[in-house]
Formats: sequence, C-alpha cells, structure tokens
Amino acid sequence: MRIISNKKIEEFKKKLAEKKIDIALFLTSDPIYDANIEYFTGLQEGFFSFSCLLMTKNKSTLIVSPSSYSQAVEETEVDEILGLEKYDRSLIKALKEKLKKVKSIGVIEDIFPYRIYRKFKHLKFQDIGDIILEIRGVKEKKEIERIKKACHIANHGIKVIEENLSKKITEKELALIIEQDLIRKGADELSFPTIVSSGKRTTFIHPYPPSSNQKIQPGLGLVDFGVRYNGYCSDVTVPFTIGRISEKQKKIVQTIEEAYELAIDNLKVGMPTWKVYETVENLIKKNGFELRHGLGHGLGLEIHDFPSISSKPKYKEQLKEWKEIKLKENMVFTIEPGIYEPKIGGCRLENDILLDEKPKILTKSKFINF
Repeated sequence: MRIISNKKIEEFKKKLAEKKIDIALFLTSDPIYDANIEYFTGLQEGFFSFSCLLMTKNKSTLIVSPSSYSQAVEETEVDEILGLEKYDRSLIKALKEKLKKVKSIGVIEDIFPYRIYRKFKHLKFQDIGDIILEIRGVKEKKEIERIKKACHIANHGIKVIEENLSKKITEKELALIIEQDLIRKGADELSFPTIVSSGKRTTFIHPYPPSSNQKIQPGLGLVDFGVRYNGYCSDVTVPFTIGRISEKQKKIVQTIEEAYELAIDNLKVGMPTWKVYETVENLIKKNGFELRHGLGHGLGLEIHDFPSISSKPKYKEQLKEWKEIKLKENMVFTIEPGIYEPKIGGCRLENDILLDEKPKILTKSKFINF
C-alpha cells in the first residue's frame, strides 16, 4: 500500500497546476526504473518489470503488465488500474488513447525514453524532476520509520565488521559475511554492491570490483554498504585501520574525524547545503587535502535522493540554472567526508542523519582500529 499521505499527492498536483502541466507520466520499463511509481502508488516491483503511471489533477491511472495486474489490484492506491493486454501489450497504443486531449506533459527528463518522445513530440514536454525531488526530500512519518529500520539493520552490519575484520580473509569474503548477516537480520536486499577496499584500492572512491580477492591489506581501509527495507535505503561507510599506519595516514584519519564532527555541528534547519559543504571543504583544505565528492546525499526510495550536500557550481553557465537548497525538518541524508591520497590511502566516514530540531544520527559508523 502507498505510505505517503494525500497531502503529498495534493502538493504534487498543485505543482503541476502551477506549471500548467496537464498530465505527468512515470515509466518503469527495462532498463528504466522509476521509483516515483512506488512513491505515488505503493506498487513495489523489481527491475525487468513494467508499469506506467499517469497523473492529472483529477485522476491517477496505472498501466501494468498482465503478470503484475493482480499485485497492482491488491497493493496500490490509484483511481484506475489497466492491464497492458487491453492495448495489445503496446504502451504506445495505450498512451495514444490516454493522451488524446493532452497539450502539455510532465516527465523526468533524465530517464524518459526518446523512443516514446518521438511518437508524441507534438505535445509540450516539461521536466518535473526538480518538483519530484523537492516533494520526496521531506519525509513523512511512515517513510522515516522504514528508513530507521534500514539503519537499524545497517548498525548490525557494523558489529559484524568489528567481529570479522582480519588480515586472514579477503575483501570479498568480508563482504559476503556482512551481506549474509544483513539479509538474516531483515534486509529485503542490498542498496548497492558492498564495497570493501584496503591498501592501494582505498585511493579509489568507487573501486572496481567493489570487493576483491586480495587479502585485507594493512593500513587504511573501508567498508561501504547499505540495505533496503520495504523500499527505503540506508547507506553507511565504516573506515578502519589495520596495523601501524604512517604519520600521513594518521593525519588523514584525524582530518576526517574533525570534518565529520564539523559537518554535524552545522546541520540546522534553514542552512543552505552548499554552506555546510564549504565549511567542511575549507577544513579539509586547511589540512592539506581535497574533498573530491559531495559531502552527502538524501536517502529514501533511492540511494541518492534529495537533497545533495555539495558545492555551488563554479561556472556562470551552471549558476544560471542552479537553485540553492536549504535543509528542512524531516530530511534524511548522509554525511560522508572522504580523503583519497595516491600511494598513501584513503578513507571515508559516513552516517545517515535525520534532521529534526537538531540532527539525529541514525547509524553508528566509526573508525575501527584492528
């Protein structure tokens, strides 16, 4: 069943009216997956599935494949459910009927397929990606409950790392141990492939493969993992050290801990996200290092949700379309300062935060020294 309130639905419809958009179209069809269909209807489906949601100010229509029809009837909250077989399994045929009197259509530009646009390019297409992100960025009570559960399971994963970290096992073996325990503890699935990196591999932000067949190396290391519970994600990075580390590596660890605490201290309702980023970036630069990625990102039905805690664009052209994001109550996001130095090593400390009157830290990641 849909867990968001009617208030969110009405908020979205109001935004459509303000932009003079007749209908919004959301599509999941391999390789596209649109989490907004689950958000607005409650339909939980995996990849390689099909569904199409049409929303106007008066009506919501969900079109599904024959294999998903019974599930949609049982699980979703929409005004109309249609099986694609009614249209000879042709989405184009279904849309031609449903878009007859439509002049303007809202889509998420980043994922909307060109093959469908070509058939309806006589309509006025408008991007509604930003509208959706802003609405989804502030979480409701039931959403927060699910995220907290996902974080609770992730916290168990941190204990598993503490209990199993060793130079005697490979990165891949540690990843498998963690993943199996997370599933046993109630995770529906992983949010993303678990990253275990040590030694030279820690200098890569997202190493490939995520975990290797090498034994866990002395020096700096990290485990980046998360789980999905009833659709909602957690995301944690646990940094660790094994054996003696150099003075330069010690400085990296100290800087990350200071940067993390500084970020938490600056999380307040109304604070622009770029200011939080800039404050932390200045500290890291002062210590002779570089912050090479965003300081954090929203969490929700997707692992990278709204808001993004990142810098202001540096170029005039980018600034023209840039909008300042301010932190709001009931936003959920990560804080994850990281430093990556070639030939020396890298580390990242990441926890999941619920912004209330003050930040509530939902996960318990910390440096582990072995």
